[in-house]
Amino acid sequence: MIYKFIDNNGSEISVNSLSSLQALVDSEMVKENTKIKAGLRGKWTTASKIQELVFIKEVIPEAEAEEVIPEAEAEEVIPEAEAEEVIPEAEAEEEKSEYELEEDKIDKAYDDENIIGLNLFKAMQICFKKFFNFKDRASRSEYWYFQLVFAIVSLPLFIYEDSSNDTHLIYTGISAIIVLILFIPAISVSVRRLHDINKSGWFVIISVIPYIGWIILAIMLIGKGTLGKNKFGKYPLKFK
Repeated sequence: MIYKFIDNNGSEISVNSLSSLQALVDSEMVKENTKIKAGLRGKWTTASKIQELVFIKEVIPEAEAEEVIPEAEAEEVIPEAEAEEVIPEAEAEEEKSEYELEEDKIDKAYDDENIIGLNLFKAMQICFKKFFNFKDRASRSEYWYFQLVFAIVSLPLFIYEDSSNDTHLIYTGISAIIVLILFIPAISVSVRRLHDINKSGWFVIISVIPYIGWIILAIMLIGKGTLGKNKFGKYPLKFK
């Protein structure tokens, strides 16, 4: 196990075994009140609280105590064999647990360069194919491409013009029809996108909150989906 301690200069030093730490105790580089933590994620404590460490308390005779020892002679040099076991902090931080290594492998496997992404037309095709599909998962590209099209076709509904303008009335009517057609797949793709981040599709109800509901939902759906399989199904995109 890796142990970290703070020396007299305030620097963090790591050793890769308890025996190496004991050697530093014997050389008085590590003292009872020295701050130490076990492992990279352990909590800081004092060396005296680590039961495995042995501290030898020597009683100095009065005659010897009166002798002044030169500072240069008082400093002890760590043997080369022991000094080689002291690991620089940067190298110690690079050592990761098996769980962290496995997480890194999964992240690399799902890098964008290894995934076949969707374009606008492919995303629309999938959304219409899954018109009433409220069970599976939807990738970010599938969701946001569809929402882009939905926003564009619904734009005439939010543009106010004189009601006597026939051209505007025609555009508004066409827009209303398209919005009605796209409404159900817009809801279903939102539910599938929630499933992709491993959340219940019922969170889509947040969007009905006046003014801020759709903002909250959009922020939720920006994040990357679950890598691999989750309780709602397999990863929605294909590998190269």
